[in-house]
Amino acid sequence: MGGRTEPKTETTESDLTYPSSGWTGFFRNHFGPSMLWALIGIGGSHIVIAPTMGATFGLVAIWMFGLIYAAKYGAWELGIRYNYGMGANPIEAYRDLPGPKNWALWLTIAVFTGMYTFITASVGMNSAAFVAALTPEWFTAPWAYVVFVGGAGALVLVSRYSLLEKALIGFTVAVGALVLLGVLVGPPSPERIAETAFAVPDLTGPAFVALFAAAAGFAPTGLSTSILIGSWSMAKEEGAGELRSKGLDPNDPAYHDYIRAWIRTGRRDFNIGYAFSFVLIVSMVILATNVLYPNPPTDDNLAFAIGSILSDSFGEWSYYAVLIGAFAALYSTVITLLDGAARATGDILPMALEDDSIDSERVRKLVVVGVVGVSSAMVLALGTVPVTLLLYVAAVLAVTEIFFYPANWYVVEKHLPEPFRPSRAWHAYYVVSLALVLAFGAMGATLRLGVIG
Repeated sequence: MGGRTEPKTETTESDLTYPSSGWTGFFRNHFGPSMLWALIGIGGSHIVIAPTMGATFGLVAIWMFGLIYAAKYGAWELGIRYNYGMGANPIEAYRDLPGPKNWALWLTIAVFTGMYTFITASVGMNSAAFVAALTPEWFTAPWAYVVFVGGAGALVLVSRYSLLEKALIGFTVAVGALVLLGVLVGPPSPERIAETAFAVPDLTGPAFVALFAAAAGFAPTGLSTSILIGSWSMAKEEGAGELRSKGLDPNDPAYHDYIRAWIRTGRRDFNIGYAFSFVLIVSMVILATNVLYPNPPTDDNLAFAIGSILSDSFGEWSYYAVLIGAFAALYSTVITLLDGAARATGDILPMALEDDSIDSERVRKLVVVGVVGVSSAMVLALGTVPVTLLLYVAAVLAVTEIFFYPANWYVVEKHLPEPFRPSRAWHAYYVVSLALVLAFGAMGATLRLGVIG
């Protein structure tokens, strides 16, 4: 049931493999990259930022996350459109962006090596905080970081993509089921719903700007992950890359049905991961509103606060279940970040240097070792400040990753065959959503520059 085969045409020497159209075949053969992508978000944004937003603002935080998800969707949709429409990662086309030669490739490498070191440090520090809450006092969070993030680096160095994918999807399903069940068993009271569902906060106040900028940077993930999901999709060896491998022209109308089918399949996969990510982040807001509001978690009580979100629903045993689940989600994010950043850098560096003789696998391993080493030193120097570091890095991310949205739009318009370029309706959406993303970045910039609070 892997797919169906179309008859040969005069312009091809062999049949093309079409994606499975039914749901059974889809889940068996094509589902996966979106869940790896979702794992990056089901960590810092879901386990730390969403409960903090819910505990600070209540259910109105759902509308905030809804706006963020609606605005940022376009950057990934463009990446998916290019990925499956061209059978390639969008990063391959960044060489054609206007400006100095290969500048966009070098900027992307800087994001995946530099910025991802900070992201790994922030998410890893939060995972270490949960480890520290489950272990003896002498095993402090910074040393837990060194041990567990070092272990994640070792896992990424030796694991194959398929094994990594299965392990991480298992983490996601487990923590997601626990949170969703908690919402069903213990929703907020009618009084709490009425009090917070439409209570608009001070939109110019430092508390709102700080938290919203952080949410806009981390939720559901940074926009650079459009490159990572492209790498993971290519690793599955499916999509319109079959045309390229056989020397066939995607602009030939004979292959347009084939391309259209793969774009639909890629978008379907991504939409599932996107919807799952949103439902889970809404669930965390609801739980935090029910249990923590109006007392958000802090650096000192993060593990205790998050661990208690299901206590009203399931009793004391759930405290340890949530700690373990939160650690699993955060730790799986660390693994995914290390794998994705290293894999992407290994793919991009030969293109940036225009040297195919570079050993991408060696680059990948060096990036993993470098990110683990530098981030560990950073965490040991900073001490235990999980919430503070995550909010700071997330706000910076809202600024630094804006580039990927217009870059993806440019390469789609420049390279995709005419029938698969965005319609006028999509253009209108991109304009509005990109304006919102720029506004999110402005909030992060003003916060970090000290203009606000």
